Amino acid sequence: MLLVKEVISMGLLFLIPLMIALGVSYLFKNSTDELVELTGLFTIGCLIVSVILTPWQLKILILILVIFKA
Repeated sequence: MLLVKEVISMGLLFLIPLMIALGVSYLFKNSTDELVELTGLFTIGCLIVSVILTPWQLKILILILVIFKA
């Protein structure tokens, strides 16, 4: 229960690069060939930054989900 309260009260700064990555991935689907490579690299970079900025509580939750899924 304490983990849920900490997740609710943590900052949501990590969502900014995630939303940017989602927007860029939309452009990825609707663009020409040259722009596809650029938007793909930008999306991957934003997702990596989002994972780095994610609070440790969510990282543990993701790790638990991955471990029990395998």
